[in-house]
Amino acid sequence: MEFNGIPTYNTLFYHMNLKNKLVLITGGAKGIGLATAQRILNEGGKVILWDFNEDDLNKTVNNFKEQGFDVFSQICNVTNKEQVYSNANIIKQKFGSLDILINNAGTVYTGYMLDRSDEELENLINVNFTSMIYTIRAFMPGMLEKNSGHIINISSASSMTGAPKLAVYAATKWAVAGLTESLRLEVQKMGKSGVRFSSIHPNFLKKGLFEGTKLNFLGQLLAPGVKSHDAVAKVIVNRAIKLGFHSPKVPWIMNQVVLLRALLPSSLLIKVSSLYGLYDMMDDYKGYKDGR
Repeated sequence: MEFNGIPTYNTLFYHMNLKNKLVLITGGAKGIGLATAQRILNEGGKVILWDFNEDDLNKTVNNFKEQGFDVFSQICNVTNKEQVYSNANIIKQKFGSLDILINNAGTVYTGYMLDRSDEELENLINVNFTSMIYTIRAFMPGMLEKNSGHIINISSASSMTGAPKLAVYAATKWAVAGLTESLRLEVQKMGKSGVRFSSIHPNFLKKGLFEGTKLNFLGQLLAPGVKSHDAVAKVIVNRAIKLGFHSPKVPWIMNQVVLLRALLPSSLLIKVSSLYGLYDMMDDYKGYKDGR
């Protein structure tokens, strides 16, 4: 168990060695997925990469080959369940059951919800949430069969507090957190405690998908943005995979949001959020406005 990101008795003595572990990373050609793959390869793990962008995927695989790493990759649009299940069958036949599944693929559409089309919002939901249902259904049975495995779902600090101009994005990340926690309870009820689940909750990254997002001075002190994709990858590998943390926050200080939600009524929490600059944080957004 875990309290606000701090391990309790049944995680204190857990430690996974990544040597020869088979790991699939969705959205693995760049960003957090790429940084996580690098760390896992450096520790002797075997990595499979999925990405919908063939050029990015080939570039990443070639870069790893130059480092001496043999990485298996598949083009995959994770919103296409037929492609997910087809790719999964190839992996099972070629490698067997996964040890670790990292559901990292994600996207964002910013702006007021009513200014976005149905198609954009549906794609946001499908990439950030529905796709995880497909990948988990594809690979979880193999983990249950051997009562061993770890499924890691990338959520967000947005799963702990709402944010203007990120309504549906935040909704998907709340859904990821709820899915992860519920599945953790389901496998325990099944008597399959060897199958673990973690959700990762990074604050906004200063580069890439959330470039230009900015809180005010107080907000930057109390809820700083994440400097690099590797900072998140480090938490995924060292805290979630190796130590079995259930829901690590990045940076750790983001656990304050959990405490504030528990201690403050919603009306007061909203006022506190305004002191952070939450209302205006997306006004200078420079990231992927088209969802890519």
